[in-house]
Amino acid sequence: MSTEDARVRTLLRAFGDDAFAQWLVPDQEHRHHVYREWFAMVLAHTETAGRVITGEDDLAVQVWLSARTGPPDMLDEAGVQRLLELAGRRAHRFREFGALSAERHPREPHEYLALIGVDPAVQGTGVGSRELGETLRRLDADGVPSYLEASSPRSRNLYLRLGFEPLGAPITLPDEGPHLYPMWRPAQ
Repeated sequence: MSTEDARVRTLLRAFGDDAFAQWLVPDQEHRHHVYREWFAMVLAHTETAGRVITGEDDLAVQVWLSARTGPPDMLDEAGVQRLLELAGRRAHRFREFGALSAERHPREPHEYLALIGVDPAVQGTGVGSRELGETLRRLDADGVPSYLEASSPRSRNLYLRLGFEPLGAPITLPDEGPHLYPMWRPAQ
């Protein structure tokens, strides 16, 4: 399996069946198809628009986008169109999420942790905290703050321990969707 395939697999295993994913695309088979291609496009785009950081054996994957000169985009225009095609009748959910996320995204220069996925086989072992902690130390050394949207109360608690602070009220997704928790971490 290529490195990119391993990273996509890790992200799919980490996020493919969480509450946010189920809200976006309820049908599991369709969701996994959409997510597999979406993650591959995000990783390809991030190679030029940010940084992809992988841990040992690609079991932890961080996707960082630069927001130092303006709002970050997870995909280029062609990628957005392809994602909406893949999503089909669920495309409106991706648009709703994008609009709500963009509305709440901070305007000051920072690095955006768009995704951090840890393979479920090693979740809870400290792998994600260790990997993210190393990246945050580098950002601290450069004096750069960071932003993310936690997708669960459990991940929110992890980020609180790593120095992130809540940034306003949670983002409430429509139609009984889950909450996302905007969080900011000043450079330490």
